[in-house]
Amino acid sequence: MNTFEFYKYIYDRELNRRSKLDESINPIVGIISLLVAYLSYFFTNKEYSIIIECNIIIWTFITLIISCVAISIVFLVKSYNNYLRGFDYPNIAYLKLIRTFETQTLPEYNSKVSTSEKIEFENDLIDRLVRIADENTKINDTRAYSMYVAKTFVIIALTFLFLTTIIIITKNSQLC
Repeated sequence: MNTFEFYKYIYDRELNRRSKLDESINPIVGIISLLVAYLSYFFTNKEYSIIIECNIIIWTFITLIISCVAISIVFLVKSYNNYLRGFDYPNIAYLKLIRTFETQTLPEYNSKVSTSEKIEFENDLIDRLVRIADENTKINDTRAYSMYVAKTFVIIALTFLFLTTIIIITKNSQLC
């Protein structure tokens, strides 16, 4: 593997990572939707809503669930669209511009400068790939961390929902 292929591989890897991050948001949105639906079922069912009204522990858990879901949504929005500002992923350039640079601009520049100041096309392209791949890596790392936090809060919400469900079912069946 030569130097150019190595840097191109890193660049391509970051573009693929970007796509994977975009795709990984959908399951979390589905889980959050199920959490909201499950909670709304408790409040619309008359038997369960009476139990919920009279128990401070259940209210505490429901408050924690709603808080975790809200925090998760905030981090999902950050991961997906950077709080509605979008992500500024740099790109190399249009191929036509690159070809013009290689065949016209670079030869003109190299003919006017000394040997030590001449630029090789492949080295310049590698420098651009490195700069762009580094920027894409920083953006993807930020997005991955936000996704991690969102998933963590969804898991915490699911845990509290499980505990809440156990308490409600127990209270409803008059075991306590």
